[in-house]
Amino acid sequence: MSKLRFVPAFALLLAACSAPSGTPGAAATPEPAAAAPAATPSPTQQEEKGMHKECAGARLHLTALPAQDGQATQTRLEIEKDGQRRTVDAPAEMSGYTAVGLACVEDAQGTPYFVVQYGELPYGCAFCEWFYLYDANGKQLTHSNPPVRGEGEAQSPNNDEYSQLIAKLGIKHPEVDDIED
Repeated sequence: MSKLRFVPAFALLLAACSAPSGTPGAAATPEPAAAAPAATPSPTQQEEKGMHKECAGARLHLTALPAQDGQATQTRLEIEKDGQRRTVDAPAEMSGYTAVGLACVEDAQGTPYFVVQYGELPYGCAFCEWFYLYDANGKQLTHSNPPVRGEGEAQSPNNDEYSQLIAKLGIKHPEVDDIED
């Protein structure tokens, strides 16, 4: 699985290299704030630990949220489409779990969908890999009710609805890129 990393030091280096330099020996005169070009906002600390997937004009953002111990235990999922960005709620049955990976797929007719993997951060667990299908607007299309099947060591995630819908749509389960926490 490929891993995505953001390098904030590189962005700072680019900003430093593009800063105006004064004439040697001349006193530096600050430019008025109104004359300064509009700066692109730098990524926040949360966006530095995240990833996104583009899928036919929509972009799904997965951001690791900082925890007290410094390791992410939760994530935030947002969809960006037509210039609007909004939070995508986790499935109700995934209470206690969080989104940990993303993929983009298309059905047999070329309709785009997002696959979101749910699990645990930072280390994961022995059996928890739930997959959910979302449309390109961020609408959840599958559920895992109940989330876990079996008992004791025979427990497994309930991905039945997901598996049935992707089969019906002619979608092959993709390789999901995991977020780095």
